[in-house]
Amino acid sequence: MIGLLGVRQIATAMAATAGAAVLVCCAPSSSAQESRVPASSAPDIPARLSRQVAPTPSTYWRPPDLRDYTRVLRSTEAPVIDPDKRYELPELIGLAQRVNPETRVAWEAARGAALAVGLVESEYFPVLAMSALGGYKSVGVPIPKNLVSDGFFRFDLAQAVPALNLRWLLLDFGRRGSARDAAKERLLAANLGFNRKHQQIAFAVQSAFYGLTSIRARIAVAQSSLDAARAVQDAAERRLQSGLGTRPELALARQQTAQAIFEVEEVVDKERDAQVTLAESIGIPPTTPIQLTDFSALPPPAALQDFVEKTIDHALGQRPDLIARVAALRASEAEVGRARAAYWPTLSLVADVGSILGSARVTADGKSTGWFGAAQPSYGIGLALEWEIFDGGARRRRVELAESARRAAQDEITATRDRAVGEVWKAYTDVKLAFRRLDVAAALVEASQLSYEDSLRSYRLGLGTLTDLLAARRELSRARFVELDTKVKLLESSAALAFTTGDIGDARTAPDR
Repeated sequence: MIGLLGVRQIATAMAATAGAAVLVCCAPSSSAQESRVPASSAPDIPARLSRQVAPTPSTYWRPPDLRDYTRVLRSTEAPVIDPDKRYELPELIGLAQRVNPETRVAWEAARGAALAVGLVESEYFPVLAMSALGGYKSVGVPIPKNLVSDGFFRFDLAQAVPALNLRWLLLDFGRRGSARDAAKERLLAANLGFNRKHQQIAFAVQSAFYGLTSIRARIAVAQSSLDAARAVQDAAERRLQSGLGTRPELALARQQTAQAIFEVEEVVDKERDAQVTLAESIGIPPTTPIQLTDFSALPPPAALQDFVEKTIDHALGQRPDLIARVAALRASEAEVGRARAAYWPTLSLVADVGSILGSARVTADGKSTGWFGAAQPSYGIGLALEWEIFDGGARRRRVELAESARRAAQDEITATRDRAVGEVWKAYTDVKLAFRRLDVAAALVEASQLSYEDSLRSYRLGLGTLTDLLAARRELSRARFVELDTKVKLLESSAALAFTTGDIGDARTAPDR
């Protein structure tokens, strides 16, 4: 038994040694195979093109001189903001509608749609084209040798062939009419989209304006909260000096002051982002300094006069994006008519007039007739009927595609209308809730102010506790922020209601708030 175990141990050791040797032998071979793997699996490209791309996938591409490209990115326009002027909201909206590049993009789209209408209408006119062909040609013509000993004669021709061609499509069974109707509907949709873009920019400026002015108002509220915290700290220090207070009370008051300072800095930090948002909505660089009217100077929104159902009907009757969807549907219907008209023939008037101007020469058996020419006009007029009989189902597929686009446009109208109704309803309810909360918030601030003043007076006289005073200060700060947030919510929801109903108009008149 012992001998058998020894033999097994020796065999196991030998097998392990052999396995290790195999691994050692295979390792260099594996490394060699890996070293032979190319760095890039991409095929080689010519040397003249290799300088235009990166040499390897892991290497940066070295660009050429790009100063002509980067020069376009540098703004050369003079600043349009007066740093010494305090701007109001209507002025900012008018400024944004003038300088924001998105309005120019939408304007160019509308101009392109108008040009497309003119392009379709040009198909109603005849097409007159002039052509000319000129050159020299020598042709050898075989002929029996009993007539010409050489077996051929040569015909030389030097000529110019001018021609004037006329083609006028007379009848196409509605192809051009459908195309013109579709182009006009697209023009209407583009113009409505242009107006909606102005409304979007006005709404973006309003939102950014309210955001920045409200943050500056929050800074003022946070500063007033800091002043109250410092007043509490001063009262705690006086009580400690008079022997009525304790050091833990003073430490707690100082902690509240430090917290109020942090809250001020936290709000101030958000002012920068709000300034960038306002600059982006106007279309000016964020580094441009701009002064705004104070939040407290903003007029309150007008109370709601109509019911929500009437407001929704008002939005459905004038929102540009909704009407643009209807125009897109009509354009799709016109495209369906145009696709179906392709099944019918076309009738055109064709005419041409021209002449052959040039000289010719015939040579045979070394003898030439000399150059001779005859210029005679040629002309003709007629009707051309074209009717495509078989196209492999292409016209049917075009009709199906046009009908699919029409159904999609119909569904887009439904989806956009439902979304608009939801937006109007939400903005309307937000305005109503904000109006109701505004009176409650004002009453809360008044009550919190009285509570804080009474608590501070009692604490200074030694009749109140610091805990009650700090609680009253915190509640006063919270009530001021609640009132500010309610006013901001009212302004923002009123702007959203005007935007969702399509009431945001030209900035030359004050927006209806």
